Amino acid sequence: MADKLIGSLIYGEHAVPKKSRPWKDRLKVPVAIGVLALVIGGLAYKFANFREEGRTQEFLQAVLAGQYDAAFGMWESQSGYLMEDFLSDWGKDGYYTKGVHTADVIDSNTSGLVVIVYVALDTFKTPLALRVDKETLKLSYSPLNKYR
Repeated sequence: MADKLIGSLIYGEHAVPKKSRPWKDRLKVPVAIGVLALVIGGLAYKFANFREEGRTQEFLQAVLAGQYDAAFGMWESQSGYLMEDFLSDWGKDGYYTKGVHTADVIDSNTSGLVVIVYVALDTFKTPLALRVDKETLKLSYSPLNKYR
């Protein structure tokens, strides 16, 4: 004879159902995995453009310290942008540096093979967008600025 599929509920010949765990215990693992994914995603977003932001900060420190040769060496000068042009923009009384006391990197966006790094200068209302090449880490002006 085949095994019984259903036992008798009257005589107690049935399988005892497993007790279900409370919702609090059932949700611990999925919530922990979700929080961990959010933390990892946040850290990846924060440090995705770390090299390019560091290079921009290094450039700004060189400019503010008056080390214009070192700063110009970080600049992408293949498009006819000469040292005289650089000094008129970034020199002691240049367009971007006249009266500047602080310059901070505030944001960055990846755009293909370049990263657009946004710099807050205390003499400008909107951040300046600088383009940093991912391979060479050379800086130039960016035609795109999401803060305008």
